[in-house]
Amino acid sequence: MKRYIAMCSALLLSASLTWADLSPDDCKKITQTVGRLISQIHYRQTGLNDEIAGHHLDRYLNLLDFSHMIFLQSDVDALTKKYGTSLDDLVKMGSARPSNEIYALFLKRLTERQEWVEEILASKIDFTKKERFLTRREKQPWPATQDEARKLWHSRIKLELLNDRLALDKGETAKPDPKKLKESSAKISRRYQRLLKTMKENNNGDQLETYLSALTRAFDPHSDYMSPIEAENFDINSIDMQLTGIGAVLRAEDGYTTIVRIMPGGPAAKSKLIQANDKVIAVKNPGDKEPTDLIDMTLNKVVQLIRGKKGSIVELTIIPAGKEERKVIKIKRDVVKLEDSLAKAYIIERKVNGKTEKLGILNLPGFYSKCSDHCRTLIERLKKEKVDGIVLDLRMNGGGILQESINLAGLFIDLGPVVQVKDFRGQNKVLGDTKRGVAYDGPLVVAVSPMSASASEIVAAALQDYGRAVVVGSQATHGKGTVQQLLPLNRRILANLGEDSGRLKFTISKFYRINGSTTQRLGVLSDVELPSIFDHLGMGEAKLPRALEADKIKKATYKVLNRVEPFLTSLRKSSAKRVGKSADFKYINEDIVRAKKQQADKTVSLNEAERRKERVDNKTRIEARNKERTGRKQPAEKYFEIDVKSATAGKPLKKLDAPKPKVEKTETSPIPEDDSNTFTLDAVLRETLDILSDYVRLRDVLPNVSRRD
Repeated sequence: MKRYIAMCSALLLSASLTWADLSPDDCKKITQTVGRLISQIHYRQTGLNDEIAGHHLDRYLNLLDFSHMIFLQSDVDALTKKYGTSLDDLVKMGSARPSNEIYALFLKRLTERQEWVEEILASKIDFTKKERFLTRREKQPWPATQDEARKLWHSRIKLELLNDRLALDKGETAKPDPKKLKESSAKISRRYQRLLKTMKENNNGDQLETYLSALTRAFDPHSDYMSPIEAENFDINSIDMQLTGIGAVLRAEDGYTTIVRIMPGGPAAKSKLIQANDKVIAVKNPGDKEPTDLIDMTLNKVVQLIRGKKGSIVELTIIPAGKEERKVIKIKRDVVKLEDSLAKAYIIERKVNGKTEKLGILNLPGFYSKCSDHCRTLIERLKKEKVDGIVLDLRMNGGGILQESINLAGLFIDLGPVVQVKDFRGQNKVLGDTKRGVAYDGPLVVAVSPMSASASEIVAAALQDYGRAVVVGSQATHGKGTVQQLLPLNRRILANLGEDSGRLKFTISKFYRINGSTTQRLGVLSDVELPSIFDHLGMGEAKLPRALEADKIKKATYKVLNRVEPFLTSLRKSSAKRVGKSADFKYINEDIVRAKKQQADKTVSLNEAERRKERVDNKTRIEARNKERTGRKQPAEKYFEIDVKSATAGKPLKKLDAPKPKVEKTETSPIPEDDSNTFTLDAVLRETLDILSDYVRLRDVLPNVSRRD
């Protein structure tokens, strides 16, 4: 029910998870407890006041109606007048009356909209009109009248019907099967009937979860009230690491199921058919006659449909990130082995100016327990193999355990602060490396992206502030500079609550760099920036409602090593020259232009001829790219893999096959071949390695400059 708040994975989840309905007395106690705690211990320290009441109401209305198509503006105005400055007082009293009243109005409007859907589907739809529909309406006002709302719904249903027409017929002209078009209408009808039925079945506990999560989100986007079900899912995703299924973490957002991240080594990762920020809109399991629509379906139900028996094939209909066209992919379910989610190292061996060069890559997918020890083991093996430099790849690392990030940074510096933390009382604490010695003292590059968040940003920022490593990647990392803490509500010291009272996840402190600035909202800026479409998809922390502000504190005491600054001008110049000649970066820049255009105009055409032409143009472009990539001469290089087990046991390096040319998909994708023995080298990683290679040579030419510490 919590559209974009809830997060869980299509992994090891019990289909029998339920939350018993709550009594009015239970609701009152939980509401009072959550309100008291979040106002007392949240980092903002604003307390429950009229400002928070306004944000609380806004968050609740948006959780229920993210697209601003269900409520009317008059509904919102009336609710704002009634509750806009009083929700704080009612929360203190433990009153759930506003939640019940607003939800009842939501059901009334949703019932009206569902009736409209049936009428629209029964009418004749003209796909020749020059019309467009704004798909992302969260920043738009609610419709002023029922007539305006009905027009919006007509456009929305028309879009869904058009999407099905395009999916049913791949040709340039419209020749879809009339029988299948009729089935499409019936499917859309069932979708909205199911949505209404699901919303009507939500009990007091379900409604309270959304209402209180809206309250916590009034303080910041990472605070949350978690029901027992959601708390258990959180443990599975963040702690237990017992994974099976397709290996993808999902989030419900704006009625869509969105991919948050792909688990390394899992079926989804190996398929290379799906990535973060893709939307999953339908699923078809073996034995199903037709796919099941997932739009507006609760996340727990989505998970139950996507998870399944090992070895079985699940067919997913997805909308790739930054695009509107849907496509169908197939993934074979499997166990996501823990070993596949651990740190790994790679070696690329090649000839440069007649000399053999060995470059190491240390890939860390997340800051799990003991990951720094694993990285130390891999670094020792890389040194034994005499690599000339190392890339620390944090591009897909969304964070994890704070202490592990400090330990990891400590592998590359000899004593000193790594991060500063300021708590809700305004007290600062400097955390750092306390162990003498470094695991690796050679040339180091840190690869980052907008998916690099939290603990990843701590490491990248510290190594950048010390001047220890060159940070390479997108314009900036994600920008999450806050710390959350989990608190079970059933602790007797807090309130007389039962076992099934859920947990409060709240922001308790902020991270700061050792130079005194923060990664919050700002992220870590790359020393050498590479073109990235993710910089233009609005993915950063700064885009989230109520994100904490960026500020500064006093600089910590540390010694700058200054191993990077003398070389940055040369590194940037050489990189820009290569990027300018690269066909892959040409394609990336073309995609950026299209992404910017889509961000400027989020509408989609409802004209069938225009949409078909767009699809033909897209297919022609992708086929030309694939042909060019296939015809390239591949460099003479060798690739090796090192995992933690083999490094610990001292086993020989595992030789990998050369990278295969990238193939962009235009049609339904079959299950791909197993290429787990093939090294993956995308354009960004290739350029990052070239930057490392330049850095190594520059340090060799000017050794005194590189060792001024």
